[in-house]
Amino acid sequence: MPAWSGSMLLRIAMDSSMGDDMNNWLDWRRDEMIRAAKRREWERLQDECKRRRIDAAIACMSVIGLVLALGIGIVADADAGEIPAYPSGAAVSQCEALYGWPVETVIIEQKFERPLNTWSPGHRGIDLAAETGTAILAPKAGTVSFAGKVAGKDVVSVRHSNGVVSTFEPASTDFAVGTKVTRGQTIGTVEGESDHCKDQCLHWGLKRGAADYLDPEHVSGNKRIALKPLE
Repeated sequence: MPAWSGSMLLRIAMDSSMGDDMNNWLDWRRDEMIRAAKRREWERLQDECKRRRIDAAIACMSVIGLVLALGIGIVADADAGEIPAYPSGAAVSQCEALYGWPVETVIIEQKFERPLNTWSPGHRGIDLAAETGTAILAPKAGTVSFAGKVAGKDVVSVRHSNGVVSTFEPASTDFAVGTKVTRGQTIGTVEGESDHCKDQCLHWGLKRGAADYLDPEHVSGNKRIALKPLE
């Protein structure tokens, strides 16, 4: 066997120690890289979850906004080309009123009650106090689109230039369908049959399209309104 000097043995020991240190460092480095990769993956998943929550919140707010928009009376004015919305209970000044009232003395017997859908119960218009023979005024310029009976009720309808239709009952007119009328013009009288309030009121409904009912009170405001007192 060769004779090992003390310096050679010390060098061998140092080399072995350095090898162990290098292996330990490599193990630590590998573990650190694994931990970093896991941390990046966790952060990616957190960001993805956050984006999904934001997208879900935006979608939810969009649905809520759409529901609110459908639940508010929105009327398009043909001259302005805009669709102003009047929230429930909002006061409408004379300069903002898109429609005039169809009777001289405005007393609301029953307010508008929007149905949840086309087949749900509700009050698709307002009832205005009016005796038989009261003159009916065109709330906005338009064309007489119907005059006759509907399910036994006497009805007169006027289609306005913005596509909204005013319907009155009980109502009678001498105008033929297709007759053009101006705002404030007398178009008929309260007369005939109705299932709203017999011989005591005029029902005024506003409808846009096939089933979009609007609240007439929210788009008319050029006269003082009185609510009928409770008996």
